[in-house]
Amino acid sequence: MLTRLSLLVTPDTGPMHLAAALGTPLVALFGPSSPDRWGPFSAHARVVRVDLPCSPCNRIRNPPARCQGRTPDCMDGILVGRVIEAAAGLLPAVRHEEARGAR
Repeated sequence: MLTRLSLLVTPDTGPMHLAAALGTPLVALFGPSSPDRWGPFSAHARVVRVDLPCSPCNRIRNPPARCQGRTPDCMDGILVGRVIEAAAGLLPAVRHEEARGAR
């Protein structure tokens, strides 16, 4: 199914890594985890994250007290416009590759 997508928008999850391995274009949303350490490692991927002094803390399973029981600021601060911008930057390249393959 992941190979049939034009674009996947996902947080840092297993499907993100599968899509990256398959070459599926993706926009990855990162909060507490580090994209430098955890990927996605693909030319067809864009990472969207909020640059905060506490992020990435890499404390996903044991978050700081201020983040417990709520959405952490590093995820809550990801704006829809930034995600759309990242996706739009990938889609023209995807369409160009699809057109070349159809010839």
